[in-house]
Amino acid sequence: MGQIKALASRNFLKNLIAQLPDEELFDPQTTFVFPTRRAGLFFRYYLFERRQNPGLLPRVISFADLIAELATALCPLPLIPKADQAWLLWQIVQKTTPFAKVAGSFDRFFPWGLRLAEVLDQLDRELVRAQNIPYPPEEDLPQEALTFLEHLGDIQQEFDQVLAAKGVTTSGKRLQMLAQKIEELPFPRGPLHLVGFFMLTRAEQKIFKAWLKRGAVLWWRLEGDQFPEVYQKLEKAFGQKAEVIQEESPHQTSFSFFEAPDVHHELAKLKEILPRQTTRPDENLILLCAAGHLIPLLYELPEETAVNITLGYPLFRTPLAQLFLLFCELVESRHGEELYVPSYLRLTKHPYLRGITFGGEVARFHFHEVENQLRDHGSPYLTLSQIEDLLVDKPQTQKFMVWFHQNLLKPWLELQTAQELAACLRRTVKECTRIRLLSQEETPEGLLERAFLFAFESEVLPSLEKVSFARERLAPRTLFAFLRELLKNIRAPFEGEPLEGLQIMGLLETRLLSFENVFVLDANEGYLPSVEEVNPLLPEGIKPLLGLPPREREEIIERHHFLALVYGAQKVHLFYQSAVSGKGESVGKKLRSRYVEKILWEEEQAAGRLLPEKISRISLRLNPKAFQSQESIPKGEAEKEAVFKLLKDRTHGVSATLLNTYLACPAKFYFQYVLGLKPPSEVLDFDAAEFGSVVHAALEEYFRPFLKRTYLPQEDNDPEKLLAIFTQFFRLSSLYHQLGPERRFFVEETARFRLKRYLEYLARKFPEGFEILSLEEEYRRHFNELLFAGRLDRLERRGECLYVLDYKTGQYLKTYSTKHLQEKLFPYEPPGSFGREDFFDFRQRMPDIQLFLYLFLTSELGTQNAAYLQLAAGKLKDIEKPLFYESYLPPDQVEEFMVKKFPRMLEYLLRHMVEAEAFYATPEDKLCGFCDFRLACECAKR
Repeated sequence: MGQIKALASRNFLKNLIAQLPDEELFDPQTTFVFPTRRAGLFFRYYLFERRQNPGLLPRVISFADLIAELATALCPLPLIPKADQAWLLWQIVQKTTPFAKVAGSFDRFFPWGLRLAEVLDQLDRELVRAQNIPYPPEEDLPQEALTFLEHLGDIQQEFDQVLAAKGVTTSGKRLQMLAQKIEELPFPRGPLHLVGFFMLTRAEQKIFKAWLKRGAVLWWRLEGDQFPEVYQKLEKAFGQKAEVIQEESPHQTSFSFFEAPDVHHELAKLKEILPRQTTRPDENLILLCAAGHLIPLLYELPEETAVNITLGYPLFRTPLAQLFLLFCELVESRHGEELYVPSYLRLTKHPYLRGITFGGEVARFHFHEVENQLRDHGSPYLTLSQIEDLLVDKPQTQKFMVWFHQNLLKPWLELQTAQELAACLRRTVKECTRIRLLSQEETPEGLLERAFLFAFESEVLPSLEKVSFARERLAPRTLFAFLRELLKNIRAPFEGEPLEGLQIMGLLETRLLSFENVFVLDANEGYLPSVEEVNPLLPEGIKPLLGLPPREREEIIERHHFLALVYGAQKVHLFYQSAVSGKGESVGKKLRSRYVEKILWEEEQAAGRLLPEKISRISLRLNPKAFQSQESIPKGEAEKEAVFKLLKDRTHGVSATLLNTYLACPAKFYFQYVLGLKPPSEVLDFDAAEFGSVVHAALEEYFRPFLKRTYLPQEDNDPEKLLAIFTQFFRLSSLYHQLGPERRFFVEETARFRLKRYLEYLARKFPEGFEILSLEEEYRRHFNELLFAGRLDRLERRGECLYVLDYKTGQYLKTYSTKHLQEKLFPYEPPGSFGREDFFDFRQRMPDIQLFLYLFLTSELGTQNAAYLQLAAGKLKDIEKPLFYESYLPPDQVEEFMVKKFPRMLEYLLRHMVEAEAFYATPEDKLCGFCDFRLACECAKR
């Protein structure tokens, strides 16, 4: 009968060696099995330290390698990848009626097939024969998941039969097979030591129990000197007690706690306290809980620091992987032959594409020219040939783009199989890295790129080229889902000297290792423990029914390895972040890990008091100027003269738009009108301004036959005619050709609905009709030696009242209330000064001058009221709201304001524009957020 022994976590491997005689340690017939290869490397290192002279060593092997070796000897079946398993599962379920929807095509089934393969793998590892579950306890499962669970037992049985018929197996079935036939396997001739295994599946338990009966020794690692509950359960499963071997001189780990606002402050502090030299591989460890922070860490370390990285970096985080995903996004967002231009521009901005050379020139110059042309053109959807035609005046750029489209982009657009996807990836990588690899410096990015290329050649391409459905025609979304699955699950390995320098590892890579100094980065909830992705086929409520362990099993594993690591060190420095993260409802302060809380609580228990001094809070180091924004832009004599000249020389007159821009934010007025800056052209999928022009033109054309005549809505309304006019104008506009089919249909139908509803409003509101006096006519007036002008959409007579109408097709505008007019505006007298407070008090009283100005321009005609015609209003009654409600505002009061007070207010505004000492910035943050000039403005609220 074998033995179970437990050692303290500090110097676990060294103490293991100390427990065994040399005759056994250096016997080639002795076998040591470890959970990881890295633990075996360190074990060999300590063996060399114990025996300086050349000689024989025991056999050291990882459990995974041993299982593969035994399985090959017993039943040499090749392993089938997860994607192939999904293909076989699809072939199984597509023949069954309940799966007609989810398995109607492999495109739809593929993501579910991957998750189903995961479930079957877990069942095999736990030696579970699944049963059909007709009534799952989880109420919120997707219908597809319910269908799979209802037939899970049948699927598992047929899947086993298909695998056997094809002569292949899975890693879970291989382990299951060994557990079932463990008695048939030969036992090593020498001693067998099973070192450092913690949580075991049922298949592993069965294998280990059989080996223990045949004399194996199982070595457990304690959490410091604590015996975990998991070991107590394993004692019962194995039917024997463990011998706990305590340290001769127990040590106390020294803990330091660092609270940082973000990862950059963590790394800056780490750099301060990190030892300058590392002479042994077990001296210094940086435990990186968030793998994505590897590159910032490498940049922060001193250049002369020798580093060994034992960390699988997520492939999808690498620049080349992101390039692949941009190609996928472009293909998925296209409409037929037309590409979505914003996605096209995002792709061409990727640095790897911009680094391509063509004809001796770097591609970024060509892509920059293409971007300018596309922004000037403005269409959100274009074909490749249309993009090329835009460059007819730039022959070199046009030549490059033709090459780029034909050699790199078109193959992505024509993808049909996994093999073709592999060819696209290979061609893309070849073109993007040809020059980079020759000239690449030793940078963290260069290190990452080489690691990516290794994983790309060894795992990504073979997975695509050798998968069972490699030649099957599939929809691009399925191929891209497969690619995303590979990029998410494959890790980029790093080459280095594993037993030299500063060690950088992930948590699972530290299993069984001990270090003098441990620096834990990102010890926050979400990273430590990590968040496990939930399989929709296997929610927590289903696991007990299937006999599978709960989610907390993974957390117990992480907690054990973390506590064993830190309790086995001399000094541990725990860094965690305290900054606020997230958006919307998920916003909140980052929490330190529950494991850090446990350690801190233990420290306080030992001291008998709270220990706030144990936590070193790293101050946020920011330049205060970064948060300071000016309240105004100084206005000197030159600026005052420029504003006066601008107003004086406007041949088309001072418009309401110009005045409203100043009212909203004088600083914006400065950038837009005084400096004449133009915002960068944007490729929009919907041009609201052009849409408004189409609606204006349609309404003008519809009402023109009634110009100088009375329009009787109940008799003259002709919705079919109005809609036909709109449809004609819309389809002749460039907007129609810019929009994709779905968006075009939505925009057209929405406009038709609103126009038809407007005619219904007229019939209900004005049964007696109204006289149309002018349509889209410009009116001008001189005031204070300046010319003012405005184009009125419609001027009409309603009874005895002349009415000004201005069409609004965009978002609903809030109008002046009668209370605001009576209490805020009509009694107001402009001040004699032009300070900031006075101006924004003025703006608060008159935030929008347009309708007042239009009445002012047409006062000689006797206009008395004005309104915005808001076609986008939610309610019929809100389509038109007059500026002045006659039932509440006496006509003489309105007349007094327009004749006497408004001219004074207009004069004050004009004088403020010229004479104020500064261009004041708006106090409203939301206006800054959408301003075209926020990046150039030092007043912007950032």
